Amino acid sequence: MLKSKQTLSAEEISALQKGDTVIFQKLFHNYQPRIYRFLWLKVRSVELAEDLVQEVFLRLWQARERLDAHRNLEIYIFRIAANLVIDTLRVQKPTTAIDIAEKSDIADPRNADDKLLHDVLAAEIDRIVSNMPERPQTAFILSRHQQLSHKQIAEIMDISVKTVEKHITSALKVLRIALRKTESVR
Repeated sequence: MLKSKQTLSAEEISALQKGDTVIFQKLFHNYQPRIYRFLWLKVRSVELAEDLVQEVFLRLWQARERLDAHRNLEIYIFRIAANLVIDTLRVQKPTTAIDIAEKSDIADPRNADDKLLHDVLAAEIDRIVSNMPERPQTAFILSRHQQLSHKQIAEIMDISVKTVEKHITSALKVLRIALRKTESVR
């Protein structure tokens, strides 16, 4: 029934508003992996990310009657996830670099030496990103890991496109500076 991962027809939204569980299951199936990845990148915990995914879709189900057929459903779902993770992180302790290195799920290189260097670099990048201020971190993750446009990110974060650009530029600057420092230490 779903046309694609990003859109539902007006009829499908109407059916979802009336409680069509088949449409909702397909919506869950299409968005769950991306929402999970976004949440995991923010909270660095498999269990917490899984719990938050369930909460995102529970909130979507509870709000289904208020869905607008003319608004982008993907942005609405990511906004729920972004707001939920902000609320959750307010009460969570920061993740340590060791936890990040252990949980890194970036694709493995082929030989052992490359794998070791890759894992160290991936852990360092994850550590840097996890220590960024909330807004630049969220904009960076949505841009680089979810491949969302600046306009989509602006809608999710409820900020202007220029502010998104500023946050991503800031995140990239922090990343470059921190990686240069790391490189000079070696």
